[in-house]
Amino acid sequence: MQHSYRHELRAATRADHQRLDDLFSALDITRRVDYAHFVGVHLAVFEVLEPHLSPASLTCRQLRAGLAGLRRDLATLGQRRPEMRLNTKTGRGEAGLDPLAVDYVFAGSRLGLKVLQARWAGSPDPLVRAASAYFTLPNAASLWRQVCRALSTVPPGSARAGAITRDTKRIFDLFAAAYRHRSPPSGQPRDGS
Repeated sequence: MQHSYRHELRAATRADHQRLDDLFSALDITRRVDYAHFVGVHLAVFEVLEPHLSPASLTCRQLRAGLAGLRRDLATLGQRRPEMRLNTKTGRGEAGLDPLAVDYVFAGSRLGLKVLQARWAGSPDPLVRAASAYFTLPNAASLWRQVCRALSTVPPGSARAGAITRDTKRIFDLFAAAYRHRSPPSGQPRDGS
């Protein structure tokens, strides 16, 4: 049986995705410092991704709602917007990201929040629990199905498939760069205050 491009994309980016899962699983999002870090990284990356979407993009409305939620959560936590410059350019000077790559990463990240939501909700810190705007956005399961259907229409091995794979990896690299940029210095406690 021949797999669709969606399966190819998942296989081609599995190691990149695992690297991010490993980074984020090191955070204890029940604690204020780690939760603020989690929120700040997502805000910084999604702000970079938003201009690469067209009004017709599958995740445009949800990504904007996610940005608003992340901004509210940072304000609730008493944190400023992350100050970092994330570069989407490749060595060949290409600045654009395929909107379907953005859809894939954003919808996948929303789907993955289901795993983290129970942990976050169990925080003993009332301020962490009050910073709930991003975690309580509507369920992303139907959005994920739409993105998967769109990816399944991309011909495997096509130039578009290559661009989406490349751009998905670039987005995962943006997350890793933002995570490293925002990490507290080594040895700094990650307690709730």
